[in-house]
Amino acid sequence: MKKLSSKELLFVKNLFFTTILGGIIGILNYLFNIFVARYTDQNIFSIFSSALGIIYLLQIPAVAIQAFVTKIVANEKEKDLNRFKWYSFIVFALIGIVFSTIFFLSKNSVANLANIPVETVLFLALTFLFAFITPVPKGLLLGLEKIKTVNLILLFETILRFAMGALAIRLGGSISILILANSLPAMLTTIFIVPFVKFKKENKEKIKIDFKELTLISISFLLLTTPFTLPLILVNPSFRAEYGAVTLLGKLVYYASIITASVMFARVSNEKVEKGRKRSLIISLVLSVSIGLTLSLFFFLFKDFVVSMSVGEQYLAVSNYIAIYALCMTGFAATYMITNFFISKGEYQYLYILLLGTVLQIVSFVVRNDTLDMVMQNQIVVYSVLTVLTFVSLLFNFKKINDERKKGENN
Repeated sequence: MKKLSSKELLFVKNLFFTTILGGIIGILNYLFNIFVARYTDQNIFSIFSSALGIIYLLQIPAVAIQAFVTKIVANEKEKDLNRFKWYSFIVFALIGIVFSTIFFLSKNSVANLANIPVETVLFLALTFLFAFITPVPKGLLLGLEKIKTVNLILLFETILRFAMGALAIRLGGSISILILANSLPAMLTTIFIVPFVKFKKENKEKIKIDFKELTLISISFLLLTTPFTLPLILVNPSFRAEYGAVTLLGKLVYYASIITASVMFARVSNEKVEKGRKRSLIISLVLSVSIGLTLSLFFFLFKDFVVSMSVGEQYLAVSNYIAIYALCMTGFAATYMITNFFISKGEYQYLYILLLGTVLQIVSFVVRNDTLDMVMQNQIVVYSVLTVLTFVSLLFNFKKINDERKKGENN
């Protein structure tokens, strides 16, 4: 690979800064879930695991809106971004009110589907509402590639989340506080940050929200989230707590591996040269996969120690599953990074691959959900298919770019 440009050097620095600070954030988030597993009974942890699966789905708008706003700021810097800031904030807040209200009115169906108490749906509805509002300021900052600022905000939110989790545990495992801990800190920082995010107003040309693209981005993140959230809801309740312990450790690998995804997305969205985008993706993928493989190896070598020191000795029976699931999460993290790359370019053909992964996940639980061993075998198949097909899609994309470049040179 050729010598890195000044932009790429800054990008690499941002990647490592995010990896280090994100590691601290990840540890705190990890401790939050571990403390819930260790210091509440299995019934509370089982309810929390199921609620967490719903929370991951409800927070899809946050990820989609953040990516959407990042992309707009990166590509429309010459337009009136100050107006767009408030316009997007109000529009997404109104949409959030509508969808969260519909969700709350469906509380009985939600509670029955997820096997959770009906009263917890109110707090899930608030989390849903906040998911439409809180990503706006972070998207604005990422569009400007203010990576350090965003990381410091995330650190502060994580500390608040950890404090709320500690309070919930002291109160005997309050599910309502545990749920709000996943959304309220971000809402508090949003209220403070939005007024202070300002842009240089060069002209008064307005920016419209492209709801078609926003919908495609939302579908992308929905299909990216379902493979590891649906199982928490669909898994046999008789071993849901054990499966929750495995996925808790696996998600540590997943989130550690995608910790720089927003940095990569901001860079490739701002990058106008295709070659630069490709190099940024490769750098990010190497870092992501390296983190995942390192953690997977650690889990393999010290599986009993990892389980004992994390979720507790009561879950030692699942220690044989954590390394292979960590590898699955490493592959899925690479899928996530590549999907972000496609989104930044406005290409959505890969959605068929993600849809296939979701269908496979649902079918696998319908057909084989009698034992934990069956479920883990299902996961290996699903994540292997997703990873392989995603890399094949990426290679075809690179080939298409190279063919177009050569055609242009010949002309």
